[in-house]
Amino acid sequence: MRASSIRMLALVALLAGCASMETTKAPAPKAPEAGAKADSSSKTDEGSGSKHRDREAKKGMRALPTRPLNVKADCSFKDPTGYRGVMKLQVAQAKVQHFEATVTVPEHGNCRFALGEFRQTEEMPNPVLKHVRNGCEVRMWEQGRRVTVAFSRCRDMCSSTGAFERLWPILADSGNGSCG
Repeated sequence: MRASSIRMLALVALLAGCASMETTKAPAPKAPEAGAKADSSSKTDEGSGSKHRDREAKKGMRALPTRPLNVKADCSFKDPTGYRGVMKLQVAQAKVQHFEATVTVPEHGNCRFALGEFRQTEEMPNPVLKHVRNGCEVRMWEQGRRVTVAFSRCRDMCSSTGAFERLWPILADSGNGSCG
C-alpha cells in the first residue's frame, strides 16, 4: 500500500473514533414568568387542533381534498435522449375505463401495458391496477393538475430488465390531456 493511502485510512479511522454515539437532550422549556401572557403558539393537541395545523393554516397551507380521480389523456412524449412513449388513459370517478401505455428506452427495449391484462384493486383515494398473472402494479395519483402513473414490480411487462430499471412514471396533465 502506498504511504498516502495508509495516511488517508489512518485519518478516516481517527475521525470515525471521534464520532460520538451520545445524543443530546433539548433543553427543557422555560416556565413562563409570573404575570407574563401565555404564548398562543404553544397550543397542544387539545380543542380545535394541533400546533402543527395552526402553523400550516397561518402559512396558507391546506390538505388536498380526497376526491375521485378524473382524467383523460391521449398523448405521446419524447426526451432528448430518445426515451419516448405513448399513453391513452381514461379514468372517470376513480374507475379506470381505458389504459394503454408503451415506453421505449433507447438501447434497452420497451415496456407495454394494456388494461385487459390488469384488474383494478383500489379506487379511492388512488386507483391501483394489478396484473392478473404477475405482481405488476400500476398506481395513479393526482397532484394539482398533474396525474402520475407509476409502475412497480413490472419487470415482466418489459422486453428486458434494463428497460424496466429505466422506466419512469408518466405524468399526464388533467387539464389538457398532454403527458411527459
